[in-house]
Amino acid sequence: MKRIALRGRKRTKKAIREGDIDKFFSLFIRNRDQTCQFPLRGPEDYHLGVLQCSHFFGRSARSTRWDEMNCDALCARHHQFLEGRKNGEYADWKLTQLGAFKFAALRKRYYALKHWTDNEKQELYERYKNRG
Repeated sequence: MKRIALRGRKRTKKAIREGDIDKFFSLFIRNRDQTCQFPLRGPEDYHLGVLQCSHFFGRSARSTRWDEMNCDALCARHHQFLEGRKNGEYADWKLTQLGAFKFAALRKRYYALKHWTDNEKQELYERYKNRG
């Protein structure tokens, strides 16, 4: 039997996977903030669990996936609490945190379409690998 060779473009270097960037970006955000950024709401409220990188606009939005203004370190308890409240308490807190002008700019970036090139992904990977 004759072997058939697959044709395709040759890769000169390995492409950076988004998960690799995510890992170092998350580490950078957690090191930047050091503690849960969501303020306690009363005497019964408390921080619980390890720090996690929370995206106000979800990771599926490529334009703001690695935007530092879009992300905060939250404890596991508050991360889970806020995930279902992005149009309520989370949005109010984010607006207070950033101010109206920066929040509007972040929202505008969220609605913009973004396709990351391999070179841009490589730059992000190097930036956050060295800063994380």
